Amino acid sequence: MNRKTALFLLLIAGSLLISSCKSTRSVLKKPLKEYGFDYLYNKMIENQVDFSYLSAKFNVVYYQGKKKTELRGQFRIKKDSLIWITLSPALGIEAARISLSDDSVKFMNRLNKTYFSGAYSLIDSILNTTLDYSIMEAMILGNDLTQYDVSKFKSSIDGGLYRITIQERRKIKRYLKSGEVSSKVLVQNIWLDPELFKIKKVVLKELGDDNRKLQVIYDQYHEVNGMLLPEIMHIIISSGTSIEINLRFGKTVVDQPLRYPFTIPKKYEQLIITSHK
Repeated sequence: MNRKTALFLLLIAGSLLISSCKSTRSVLKKPLKEYGFDYLYNKMIENQVDFSYLSAKFNVVYYQGKKKTELRGQFRIKKDSLIWITLSPALGIEAARISLSDDSVKFMNRLNKTYFSGAYSLIDSILNTTLDYSIMEAMILGNDLTQYDVSKFKSSIDGGLYRITIQERRKIKRYLKSGEVSSKVLVQNIWLDPELFKIKKVVLKELGDDNRKLQVIYDQYHEVNGMLLPEIMHIIISSGTSIEINLRFGKTVVDQPLRYPFTIPKKYEQLIITSHK
């Protein structure tokens, strides 16, 4: 190789190195701008899912201790009113149907021909956590809680995400049901994507009780009708027994009127579940 050829190759290598360095520098993330709680919370609300009706197919993997269950199913939601769910094993035969309204839970097991119907204390008893309709709907959609007020809050930057902490969330009086414990106070931490202002992670627990915690992690969103909806999410319930639920959503349809059939055959046996909390 003569001197001119070597010099030419050296110049090419040098130019590639320089352009490579420039490219590397250009993708480095800039430090996040600090915002107050009000700005971050309002941006989150602006980017929430807004609809009247929504349906979505999904696959779910459910872990309880060492036990693993895989199912597929469908959600149908009437906003702020009703969540209807069907669950099927791999063979495709419907195994269970669930109906969640603002004040009641209904579950029908088609395999053993049983059902139960009652208040959200049933779910609390089974999962040993705090759930109600507002929490369930918000969790599925990646939205904030609609039925809870906001007080004692702060904002910060945490691991490249915006973090907002709401230290006291109480249920708004008009949403309280007969016999519901009005003094229950929730603590909520939310981590927001700094570009989309969509929820990446949320942790919810009762004030003063660190033994029971609900975590939801949103790995991926997909766009439907101009809105970003969760596509891959993980639910972790930390209580006496650890429960993990991994969900992947498929085809999603927004604002087409839906049916929510839930008729319990007369031959089905009612299950009686009592709270052990």
